[in-house]
Amino acid sequence: MKFVLSSIRRPSLCLLTCLVLLPLASCRPYLPPTDKPAPHSNPVNSPQELGQPPVPVSSPTNKPSSPETSETADPMGDILSADLTPGETTSRLLSLLSSTPADDKSFLVQIAGNYCPDEEYWRILPLLLDRSQPEDVRDELIRDVLRRPDNVRLRPLYRLALDSSHPLSNEAREYLFAYLQDVPEKDFGALGKAVEKGERENR
Repeated sequence: MKFVLSSIRRPSLCLLTCLVLLPLASCRPYLPPTDKPAPHSNPVNSPQELGQPPVPVSSPTNKPSSPETSETADPMGDILSADLTPGETTSRLLSLLSSTPADDKSFLVQIAGNYCPDEEYWRILPLLLDRSQPEDVRDELIRDVLRRPDNVRLRPLYRLALDSSHPLSNEAREYLFAYLQDVPEKDFGALGKAVEKGERENR
């Protein structure tokens, strides 16, 4: 009886070992959580974490392109819209004559003549006396001078009449001798005196 009780109170060493190891074998060890990435992950570290200065990222900007000039240059329009006196406008317009297309020259001269005051006809006179001007320009110049008063037109016409090499010479003579009726035909001395008289009377 004593032997049986003592064997119950003292289990064998083998049994104790099994009782201790069995629960351990069936349980997985506890691993505390960690912030470290897994070995094969690809973390994105900021420059501050790497100890390097941040690299500035430039974003593309759409700068407006310079507008192309689509309007055609208009020198005549610029002159007419400028703050100029009529005489200054005349001279500025005539300065464009050499660069103006042939078909537009007479129109330019017409506009310049319309702006030119009678007392500033000297601005146009050199062009009237120029023998090299094309026919349509000459026609516009003679029309312009004929519409002016005697104290302006008689002297330029007389100078044309004396210049036999000028294309407008014959037209100027015919006009003067017809207009100044008291002057004998082809008497240029008398014609000159009649011109001076007409200028005095119309000043």
